[in-house]
Amino acid sequence: MRAGLGQVGVITRATLKLIPAPEKARRYLLTYPDLRTLLADERLLAAENRLDAVQGAILPAPTGWTFRLDAVCYFSEGNPPDDNALLVGLSDDRSAAKLNTLSYFDYLNRFAALEQLLRSNGQWFHPHPWLMTFVGDSSIEAVVSGELDRLTPADLGTYGQVTLSVFRRTAATSPLLHLPADNLFYAFNLVRIPTTNATAEADRLIKANRAIYERVRAAGGTLYPVSALPMSRDDWRRHLGSAWGRFHDAKQNFDPGYVLTPGYEIF
Repeated sequence: MRAGLGQVGVITRATLKLIPAPEKARRYLLTYPDLRTLLADERLLAAENRLDAVQGAILPAPTGWTFRLDAVCYFSEGNPPDDNALLVGLSDDRSAAKLNTLSYFDYLNRFAALEQLLRSNGQWFHPHPWLMTFVGDSSIEAVVSGELDRLTPADLGTYGQVTLSVFRRTAATSPLLHLPADNLFYAFNLVRIPTTNATAEADRLIKANRAIYERVRAAGGTLYPVSALPMSRDDWRRHLGSAWGRFHDAKQNFDPGYVLTPGYEIF
């Protein structure tokens, strides 16, 4: 069922093991001169696993793009982390680094202010034609560089950004989650927050998403299906690859009446 797009069943009960939540979060906002340097540090942090969460981002800037890493280390009251030890060997612009400490709840709730702003100015209710993909380490620099050359700030919106976060393939265990072949891969996402609700603009961005997905797929990348992107039945078969037969059989077994989640039009 996991990564099954709601096609073969509905989870009605789950048992979760609880663990104590951290008390504090030490947050590091690091700025980089270019994409290559950002990627190099993401690879380093993925290999060493010295931080609890790491997310890369590329934001529009007056002179082009700003490259940023948002990293965090959780800790208990009275036992703060060693900033120098956690940041050693990184190649960010250290003079521009922003370090602060938050409660664990405030860190988790850090996007509440942006949501409130978007609600107040009406943008929250506009279409959000996001595109979410996975790209392997071997092609990530070429793919992202090419897309940055094509993108403009208007394609993302005032508060939009490109997110670029690294993962180890061994961390993903859902059989139907289709990933690149590389042992290291990136979530390459276009978080679009349009300033208008015009249908023509939403259609333009959805069409652009399709073109980007084609280029990502040609480079060995894959789709994370929560995207504003039209997919045909052939697209879904290609997306699922060797898992298609098993998925199709599960559909026939558990939902022969095609009742569940019809919007994807997979079958």
